[in-house]
Amino acid sequence: MLKDQKKYEGGQFLLGVCYYPEHWDRVMWQKDFRRMVEMGFNVVRMGETAWNVMEPEEGRYQFEMFDEAIEMAAAEGLKVILGTPTYAPPAWLTTKYPEVLRVDFRGVRMEHGSRRHYNYTAPIYLRLCAGIVTMMAERYKGHDAVIGWQIDNELNCHSDVSFAESDHKAFRQWCKEKYKDSLDVLNAAWGTAFWAQTYNAWEQIHLPRPTVTYHSPSQLLDFYLFTSDSTIRFAELQYEILKRLLPEEQFITHNGLFGNIDNYELTARTVDFMSYDSYPAFQLMRTDLQYPHKDRLSGKQLSRVRGLSSKFTVLEQQAGPGGQIGNVLNNDRGDYLQATPKPGQMRLWTWQSIAHGADGVLYFRWRTCPYGAESLWHGLNLYGDQPHWRLEEAKRVAKETRMLEDVIIGTDVVAKAAIMYDYANDSNVKIERYIGFDYWNSEEQVYLALSERHLAADMLSKQNLAEAQALSQYELLFYVNAQLLTTEDAEKLRIYVEQGGTLVLGPRSGYKDRHNQAYMEPFPGVLRELAGVSVSDFTMLNPGETNGLSFTNGGGQSPAHVFNEILEPAADAFGNVEIAATYMDDYYAGQPAVTIRKLGKGKVVYFGTFFTRESTSKLLDSLQIADPLEQWAHIPEAIEVVSRQGAAGLYYMLLNYSSQPVAMHLKRELTERISGHPLVGDIVIRPYDVWILQA
Repeated sequence: MLKDQKKYEGGQFLLGVCYYPEHWDRVMWQKDFRRMVEMGFNVVRMGETAWNVMEPEEGRYQFEMFDEAIEMAAAEGLKVILGTPTYAPPAWLTTKYPEVLRVDFRGVRMEHGSRRHYNYTAPIYLRLCAGIVTMMAERYKGHDAVIGWQIDNELNCHSDVSFAESDHKAFRQWCKEKYKDSLDVLNAAWGTAFWAQTYNAWEQIHLPRPTVTYHSPSQLLDFYLFTSDSTIRFAELQYEILKRLLPEEQFITHNGLFGNIDNYELTARTVDFMSYDSYPAFQLMRTDLQYPHKDRLSGKQLSRVRGLSSKFTVLEQQAGPGGQIGNVLNNDRGDYLQATPKPGQMRLWTWQSIAHGADGVLYFRWRTCPYGAESLWHGLNLYGDQPHWRLEEAKRVAKETRMLEDVIIGTDVVAKAAIMYDYANDSNVKIERYIGFDYWNSEEQVYLALSERHLAADMLSKQNLAEAQALSQYELLFYVNAQLLTTEDAEKLRIYVEQGGTLVLGPRSGYKDRHNQAYMEPFPGVLRELAGVSVSDFTMLNPGETNGLSFTNGGGQSPAHVFNEILEPAADAFGNVEIAATYMDDYYAGQPAVTIRKLGKGKVVYFGTFFTRESTSKLLDSLQIADPLEQWAHIPEAIEVVSRQGAAGLYYMLLNYSSQPVAMHLKRELTERISGHPLVGDIVIRPYDVWILQA
């Protein structure tokens, strides 16, 4: 994770809501703020959707509405986080300057009438964004109630690409800078000798455009790298303005992890710390995942945020069923309404965020809006002010977090395992779609297998390889999707292993360079020496075909699906390479599928097929990695356990995602901090309940 990050130093857990004064009559504001405080809230977020209010005409700024709203909130004792309103430009702007509008791949311009319909490269849009951000910062930089700022809102939500004319020009300039003004270097990097694609003038360079058939994979990779960089530069413009104008005590953040952004670079260049928007009900809606408690997977994204910022906030936490309507004419996107969280789930999901590292949580939203595309996105309050169990549940969370600030503030998540990812490889699986989903699925399966063994895992970007000391805290490092790697990357991984770490690599690792071109050597390319194996053959499985893994030493069997590599231990490393599993069927039955090489103080595992929960669990058995809680408890896999540790001690946060009670056994007495009760022996945790055990 990134070092020396600033965090909110208010000494209290931030708990509150998102509030939109522009949606409500002024007579409602004071009552709303007072009710928030009565519930135990201490912070509100506002401002990110109100550019049309703050600048109703170009150059005419009016902040009276937010002056009054902030003063009212402050008078009730609430702190305020302000959002810059640049994700929803007003109609006067897009009408006067249509060049700011986003254009899709087919050349269709996205018009006013929704949100995020702008591009990141139009000079006039950047100038107007700088104007509104500067005026906001000048206005509220000295306000005691304002504790922080959110840049934009959910960068790249809904649409994460644009092909406007300014985007093509910016891409051309980006390529000139990357390739040192040399078309020869660009042509070599893109492999344009194939299909006579060679370019001989910079005017011929564009973002990918509609073609008869396949694009150059190397050009596509640069397209994704450029898209991320242009997004980050857009946020960086605002960050530099805010950093210059704001007092040191006001923090700067951004919310969400969306497509086509290198979030490590975004965090390093544009915020003091990262934030997240947590909506576990999206996991529950998934039809591609067969798992009884899908909302548990929200922890993976929270772990990714934690890998960027050890202290973070959740600026939108699910407070009811989410829903969006109005896409009837956009046939590629459907409308939806999620199931209402069951009693207990909203509290569970809030504690899920806290367990995974959040030092602040804001529910989205205070009131359900009666109009607009999100009129089905339900907040704590329904359309009226009638009493509701979700309000009571939020009040309970407020009471618990106040009581347990010593458990939250100043404590850190304890993780001995990590899953590594990087933006270039994540982008490449979009290009190699024939197996792209399987890499994403593998990463999820590994995360769930670790979680079921009560091994918390940090999600780390590849840039963390530069921090050898930081990596040394992890005993186990999975690098599931490592196709694009350099010799420098391989060397850093070698250092991690030799110092005592266990590295687990997935299929097709290390076989391509940073330009998305295959190395002219046997798989796994630059990792062949480190892994101590070569890939002698490989195959996709035809539809309907199956294969399996047979783990050695009685380790059992598990599926080997989609894609299989047949491994061959290197002759010079044979004595240090153990065959951990072989294939069960087909022409390569009995051939090595999983190998373990001892190197220095550590080990390198090469896993020649995609991961499942079952195969990952069996691999952990082969590596003799047990449930760390076994010494003092028997806690079933269904219960997630995340530990937070600080000066006052170690705390185990237990989360039951099941609709059923779950029995467990504690071998020694521990205090459950929420109830204050001592627990020992055979005990049962209720459905959707949360326990915090003090070691």
